[in-house]
Amino acid sequence: MNNTISHLEEILGYKFKEPKLLDRALTHKSYANENKNINHDQEDNEKLEFLGDAVLDLVVGDFLFERYPQDTEGGLSKKRASIVNEEILFELARDLELNKLLKLGKGEILTGGAMKPRLLSSALEALVGAIYLDGGFDFAKLFIGKVFLPLFDKVCGEEDFEKDYKTRLQELVHKLLKETPRYEVLAEEGPPHDRDFLICLKVKDIEWAQGRGRSKKIAEQMAAKMALDLKFKES
Repeated sequence: MNNTISHLEEILGYKFKEPKLLDRALTHKSYANENKNINHDQEDNEKLEFLGDAVLDLVVGDFLFERYPQDTEGGLSKKRASIVNEEILFELARDLELNKLLKLGKGEILTGGAMKPRLLSSALEALVGAIYLDGGFDFAKLFIGKVFLPLFDKVCGEEDFEKDYKTRLQELVHKLLKETPRYEVLAEEGPPHDRDFLICLKVKDIEWAQGRGRSKKIAEQMAAKMALDLKFKES
């Protein structure tokens, strides 16, 4: 574990002065609850997650404010939501191999908790909180910049950002039909840590399209894209 922790610190570009903070950031409440009798000082990562979420929103917001000075408040908010969300955080946490370090209770291990998007994304936020407490705001900002800035052009670039298919479809349907698209789950398959969703998109109770994805959000976006392609000839 120590060698793996050292490897993580190398990836992070940051060495903890208080290693207990890093250990806490990687401790899920299921593990902490099961080991209270062994280690009374064992704390879970929930409060660090709360702190890291706030730091992440501030720093990413600051980066966006500087990079996109012509954007409105609404545009900046959409861009931040495209970057700071469970799907992106999950992918980044997996790239950092936090799934190999996350300390979980027996029940979570049995249900594939190490690869659950919610648990991994929370661990990354807790890690941000731990770096902030250990090294201060400047070190937290350096880490966030290293991990998140490469996403800006990909996620917030003009072409990619326009691919918010749900928003575009909703605006068109409301403008032309005075209706709001509805999304229904048709099927949910696979183990808890690797779900596959099939979503049906309806307007006026008429099915327009279907979409698949490893989360409801992705499946809804795919259904909206299909509807745009079929009904409005957009891509």
